Amino acid sequence: MENWEYKLAELFKDRDNPKPLGACIGKVESLAPVIISIQDGKFMLQAEQIYICNQILERETTFRDYVANQSQSGNISVSCTHGGGSYSANGDIEASGRVHLNEVWKVGDYVMVVPDQSEQHFFIVDILRGVS
Repeated sequence: MENWEYKLAELFKDRDNPKPLGACIGKVESLAPVIISIQDGKFMLQAEQIYICNQILERETTFRDYVANQSQSGNISVSCTHGGGSYSANGDIEASGRVHLNEVWKVGDYVMVVPDQSEQHFFIVDILRGVS
């Protein structure tokens, strides 16, 4: 084959095999409405194209804390004829509850963006932080 045949074959290959976008870094441009820019601002993803992992929108967890071998003492004063006295307590103290954080992302944050197979919808997976 001659040189032009190789070039023509290469053009067909490039046309028929576009490179998929893959995971990329996006920048949060707006939260209301949600707008994420990708590829250094070349493309703006709008809210209807985006799916956001719940951990970015809100985080809620339970906690349980034990403090071992604690002792307390004090006085009790009650306004009735048989009230009042003192008390003491020894043993383990347990505290538990729920912690709820509102949105953890803000304008200017960088996020991991993963496109679906059609590259028409995008998943915002997490907030990215530098290591320096």
